[in-house]
Amino acid sequence: MRLLDYLFGLVALIGLGVTSWWAVYQSPNTPVNLQARLQQNASAALEAGGFDWASVEMRGQRAVLHGQAPSADAVQAAAETVLTSNGAGGVIMGGVTIVESAVDAAPPVSPYIWRAIKTPEGSYVLTGYVPSRGTRLKLVEQATAQAAGASVEDRMQLAAGAPGANWQGMARMVLEDLGQLDTGEASLRDTRVRLSGLSMEGPIRARLTAEIANIVAPFKGEPLIRGPALWTAQHQPGVLILSGKVASEAEREEITGIARQYYGGEVRDEMQVAGEPHEGWMTGVRAGLPQFSRFTRGEMAFDPAETGFSVQGEASPSTLQYLQQDLSGLDGPYPVTVFADSVGMAVDEINGINFRADPLAACQQAFDAVMETSDVSFDPGTAAITRQSGPALDKLTRVAGLCAPGLEIEIGGHADATGDRDSVAGLSVDRAEAVKEYMVSTGFDAARLTVIGYGPDQPVQSNDTEEGLAKNRPISFKVRERSE
Repeated sequence: MRLLDYLFGLVALIGLGVTSWWAVYQSPNTPVNLQARLQQNASAALEAGGFDWASVEMRGQRAVLHGQAPSADAVQAAAETVLTSNGAGGVIMGGVTIVESAVDAAPPVSPYIWRAIKTPEGSYVLTGYVPSRGTRLKLVEQATAQAAGASVEDRMQLAAGAPGANWQGMARMVLEDLGQLDTGEASLRDTRVRLSGLSMEGPIRARLTAEIANIVAPFKGEPLIRGPALWTAQHQPGVLILSGKVASEAEREEITGIARQYYGGEVRDEMQVAGEPHEGWMTGVRAGLPQFSRFTRGEMAFDPAETGFSVQGEASPSTLQYLQQDLSGLDGPYPVTVFADSVGMAVDEINGINFRADPLAACQQAFDAVMETSDVSFDPGTAAITRQSGPALDKLTRVAGLCAPGLEIEIGGHADATGDRDSVAGLSVDRAEAVKEYMVSTGFDAARLTVIGYGPDQPVQSNDTEEGLAKNRPISFKVRERSE
């Protein structure tokens, strides 16, 4: 009997050893394995929840959140996601026990833009920035109720930087107003509030126009609510559609000719020759359609009864600037309203450049790449930038916006040696100043720009050849650390 007891004791001892070895080295709840499992599940839960700003570091069963959070409620939601990423958990069951925050506030976005679009089918598209997840949810819920069964597409992003006052209340108000239009767009750009669109009902147009125009400070309302247009040009994906009525075949041919000259894609002519002529309206078409054809999206309309000429949409900074210049010169019986926003231009030349690894070198490399393929030119003997330089200026301004805030950008003016030295030097300064003024007009920080005129002293190429003289007229860019 004693021998049997010894045998059972030996088996039990071996079993205890095996169990201890498994618990320490093989069990999923060992400290090492448990932490790895929690890390993997918590990271996956953040990714699935759309918390692309956040990362998590597991320290045993304690989680630490890192990142730049767009809002306080985003931090709370991310923490709750991590806390429940491994079930109810707890110490015994091997889950996350506590979530600590090592999160920084994200830098504010500027300009702070939010937009809601109502399509002719009654669907809604919500884009731009919102200050919190709660605000985002309320706007989606409101749009869904207004859509009454039509689709609602949510493209909104959380971001810091919303202006003070009741931003959410203003967004909800203008969204409600948008619901009363047949089709249109509502937007907040910082404290600027716009409502534009179409309503077949005159009383609705009048009431909403008055409501938006009388919005209280700090917000400023800008309404553009029209009835049926006599004529429109509208951007759709890959096509510019011309529709409405014109007074003659000659007008129709001229309009389609302008559109095809300036628009790079298909021009679809749906215009009808019908109705009475409207004196002076073709002057507005000639002034506005060339630049509008270069928009990325939007509508140009002519409503002789109420709103006159109106332009809405998005375009590159230079296109929008040239459009406003051309339309400002109109002297006729019709009002002109431009409700358009500038958008950054795509810069293929800088694809692959990492602006974070070495900010100064990357910024300089990006400027050099754009200047290799683009040119900023001036009218002969002047500092007037030619309109052909618009795309180059848009690319250069886009590059400047991607450069780190701690960098200073020198704009250098160069001129050839074919004139009086003092006048050549002065002209080179004026040309550099003209480029600076353009960049500042798009919203770039003037404090980050310096100007210098090199005249003929630092030529890009030799002045001894005609080709060299031509290449020494561009603007140049040099990047350095900002001096405090």
